[in-house]
Amino acid sequence: MNTTFEALLNARNAADYADFLLPYLGGDFRVLDVGCGEGTITLGLAETVGHVVGVDESDEEFTDARRYAAEHQIENVEFRVGSVYALDFPADDFDACLCHSMLEALEKPLYGLSEIRRALKPGGVLGVACVEYEGLILAGPGDELLRRFYAVRERVWQLENAADPYRGRQLRGLLEHAGFERVVATSKYFSYGSGEDVKSFGLARAEDCGDAWYAGSAIKHGLATASDLDAMSQAWLEWSDSPEAYAAFAWCRALGWKPR
Repeated sequence: MNTTFEALLNARNAADYADFLLPYLGGDFRVLDVGCGEGTITLGLAETVGHVVGVDESDEEFTDARRYAAEHQIENVEFRVGSVYALDFPADDFDACLCHSMLEALEKPLYGLSEIRRALKPGGVLGVACVEYEGLILAGPGDELLRRFYAVRERVWQLENAADPYRGRQLRGLLEHAGFERVVATSKYFSYGSGEDVKSFGLARAEDCGDAWYAGSAIKHGLATASDLDAMSQAWLEWSDSPEAYAAFAWCRALGWKPR
């Protein structure tokens, strides 16, 4: 088994990331997970409901999740390639849907939400979640460089039309406009405050500084030089070993129901 995937499965799990939706799921529910990525949350949902279908745009994303499901005899989960703009399911097919960390990447979020609403049964529940970039808390050495890393990533997202770093605050309005009812919006902080969590988080951000897309886009748009990116990477490495290091990110969430 891929130990990296197992670590990701433990870190990015349904208990933490879908906790706002879990109380509304029944044991016999058919659940859609749109933009499921590597499928870690999808696998967690399978422990709670009757059947889960994870959908994302790349079949390669599911390789480890499919292997894990087969090795652990998890038979009530499947993964399909698809787009939220044209879900390959009939109308009124699912009892619930999760859309985590994906809506911010959509150019036309209302189109995607309308398609999800079509696929839900009358009375079906949708849970959506997006990171909120102004909800960043950082402490520890080199925090000026660390904050610059996020400022650069925020602008890269916007300039490359990759994602909206402020979509989280829009979730309540988006669900209302998409025709959902009884909409409730909340926020939750995900914190990195233990030695292990700080180490993992800092090393991952240091690696991000060398990511070809991030680094290339930052240089192309004049947001940072190669030297700047190296300095940010080194700052993250130093931060990851510091007993003073702490980070937390706000996630905005919203629940809404399809009218009966």
